[in-house]
Amino acid sequence: MVKLSAEAKVGIFVLIGIILLAYMSLRVGGMRFGKEEGYTLTVKLDNAAGLDRDASVKVAGVEVGRIKDIKLQDHKAVVVLRIKPGVRIGRDFTAALKTSGLLGEKYLELIPGSPNAPYLEEGEEITRVRAYADVDKLIADLSEVAVDIKKVTGSMAKVLGGEAGAASLSNIVSNLEEITYNINAVVEQNDERLSTVLANLEVFSDSIKEVAAGLNVLIKENRDDFTAGVTNLKAAMETLNSMAPEIKHTVSSIQRIARRIDEGQGTIGKLINDDTTHEKLNRTLTGINSFIDKTQRFRLYVGYRGEYLFDADDTKSYLSLRIQPKADKYYLIDIVDDPRGNRRTTKTEVTEGGSTRTVETTKTSDEIKFSAQIAKRFGDLALRGGIIESTGGLGADYYMFKDRLKLTLEAFDFHKDRNPRLKAGAFMYLNKYFFITAGYDDFISDVGLESAYVGVGLEFEDDDLKYLFSSVPPISF
Repeated sequence: MVKLSAEAKVGIFVLIGIILLAYMSLRVGGMRFGKEEGYTLTVKLDNAAGLDRDASVKVAGVEVGRIKDIKLQDHKAVVVLRIKPGVRIGRDFTAALKTSGLLGEKYLELIPGSPNAPYLEEGEEITRVRAYADVDKLIADLSEVAVDIKKVTGSMAKVLGGEAGAASLSNIVSNLEEITYNINAVVEQNDERLSTVLANLEVFSDSIKEVAAGLNVLIKENRDDFTAGVTNLKAAMETLNSMAPEIKHTVSSIQRIARRIDEGQGTIGKLINDDTTHEKLNRTLTGINSFIDKTQRFRLYVGYRGEYLFDADDTKSYLSLRIQPKADKYYLIDIVDDPRGNRRTTKTEVTEGGSTRTVETTKTSDEIKFSAQIAKRFGDLALRGGIIESTGGLGADYYMFKDRLKLTLEAFDFHKDRNPRLKAGAFMYLNKYFFITAGYDDFISDVGLESAYVGVGLEFEDDDLKYLFSSVPPISF
């Protein structure tokens, strides 16, 4: 049976981990090493706030592509879509910016039109765009409605209140009395006509009697049906009578609520009658909108990278957690597995046979280290500081080519018996999840730890991890 050394076991374990992480990246990110498949379309939006590159493009809730690029042109956001091959988009499709759930990410929904419409070709534009009202606009409209209601109630108070209002009501009563007098005069002048109308009513009454006699015969012939109908009607009336107290109570409650609103009591009453409550509601809704906006900007990233050290002929591993509450600020936590550990050299003077000599002792320990840093970004430059590999340190990152390339320099492990630890490197992001790195570690070391390195890594956002774990089938044993 072949026995493997500890180094071979570690190497096999790291290789399996890299293969699994590469599979996860390909599953979630859809990485392509050649020309991207599908074709591109464009759409212009008045506001693309919250829509990021690589966001989903969906039709009827099914993902049919991704956002390839977003740029500004003539004060409008021009969004470039990468549509999957085999998916055809009609010229009368409508684009709408939507959100997954209350606090979910933004995506672009394509709403189909006529099934007989011609299809869009490579590079053409979707011209139909549907805009949805945001929370700020709804709040502004609600404010205008409240102001209009207050103006109406104020106008009614001015019309009916005071001596002028009382005079207006008196004039209305006088006009009603005059109208009644005129009606009486008209009746007296048309007495003969009224007599004729009464005679016609008698003839009509005789006709009604004949109809009633016919109905009587009909009822006798259908007595059973009528009896059943009357029984059902009686049951319905009894049910209605039993509900009368509840209906009366409901009406009383509605009247009581209306009276309290009119008197300015309760939240609705204060909203209509009190400007202070209206202003507080506006401030509260503005605060809620601000909180939702901050929540949508919060990001959490989990990553892994392995660096092969040529001098040590071994792999150094990093497990990272990046918490980013703002676009220009983040917190970084790392667990580092360093096969070289921390090497410390101490000098001791030893006296033997009357002569004194200096003895150097080197110790290596702490293969597992940790880092905890806070970072602030200024344009393309980010500065970091805190604990780096279990010692105090500083770092700087410079971003290039729309953040696809990152140059980094770190200085840490400031010890009086040796030179500080300096590490310089570069990160190249192949897509949203996968990157490669290379550089030189501890390049001014005076204890023999300097080494060039190359490595690969993966990084996932919290939403990507939820999608990944929900799509992986359960493993049965």
